[in-house]
Amino acid sequence: MLQTNGNGHEKGYKRPPKLRGLSYYLRCRVEKRPYLVNLEFTKLCNAKCFFCSCWQVESPNELQDYSPVIKRFRPIVCSVSGGEPLLRKNYDELLAGIRPWCHYLMIITNGGLLNEESASRLRSAGVDQLTISLDYLSKKHDEVRKIEGLFDNISKMAPLLASKGYNICLNTIIMESNMDQIIPIAKAAKEWGVHVSFSSFCTLKANEGSEMVRKEKFKDLANLIEEIKALKKQNQNIKNSHYYLDNIAPYFQKGGVSGCKAGHTFIQITPDGYVQRCSELPRMAHYSEYWPTQVDNTLCTKCWYSCRGETEAPFFKPQRLVDLFRA
Repeated sequence: MLQTNGNGHEKGYKRPPKLRGLSYYLRCRVEKRPYLVNLEFTKLCNAKCFFCSCWQVESPNELQDYSPVIKRFRPIVCSVSGGEPLLRKNYDELLAGIRPWCHYLMIITNGGLLNEESASRLRSAGVDQLTISLDYLSKKHDEVRKIEGLFDNISKMAPLLASKGYNICLNTIIMESNMDQIIPIAKAAKEWGVHVSFSSFCTLKANEGSEMVRKEKFKDLANLIEEIKALKKQNQNIKNSHYYLDNIAPYFQKGGVSGCKAGHTFIQITPDGYVQRCSELPRMAHYSEYWPTQVDNTLCTKCWYSCRGETEAPFFKPQRLVDLFRA
């Protein structure tokens, strides 16, 4: 159960020890373990996003215990997603099982099933960060995700949970149709008392390229990135590294970024326990038979997701160390 203070309110989020994080990093680096494991609890989803095909597939053979998976890799960060992970009825039990085997445990949800009860179950399970997807500050977010009332629920629950001490982060995809929403979302996050992390649209999920930023918008995009960096310094609630942000505009301009370390510094685990380099590439092996040193370099250049880019950010640069200690 959650601890409470004398007024009956839940105590605020307590960050994991910094030295423990450093020890995890050194172990991962020396033993060639992935820094990040993206773990899918299910492929099922209650949203129907045009840029994702998860809602169109079934999710057979979901594991009933993921602790052996995360225990094998012991990453710095385990990021649980889907589909929509809150569709697993025992999601808190699954999370509690993997909690001992990573430094930082986060979960990504579309927010449609988020309420005070589900949030309490998440924190009781040991979740360090609750990440909520948000791409528009209006009902257009409902239209894109195909969940009625979604934006209203997010705009209500994010500040409410933050006021109760939950560590909340918005996850926003930068794409052509929402470039005018990025700074307002960052400012709303500050007003709500939450963090925000930006990622970049990619065609891999559903072979959908309509939201790639076009050449005519490149100058606007470059200016937008500078605005984000200025807000990051001012508000200190934007989680992206300068390294990641500085590579967003070149990614859209070139249509890709080479040097991906998928399969090495980060991996994807399917609901039935198989390893993919990332969520968009084929399965390689069962988790019990996989180790990063067994696979060659990744040739794909098509994404600049934050889960990729942030694992490539230089760890020991002064600004990066500041970012990590604030996380």
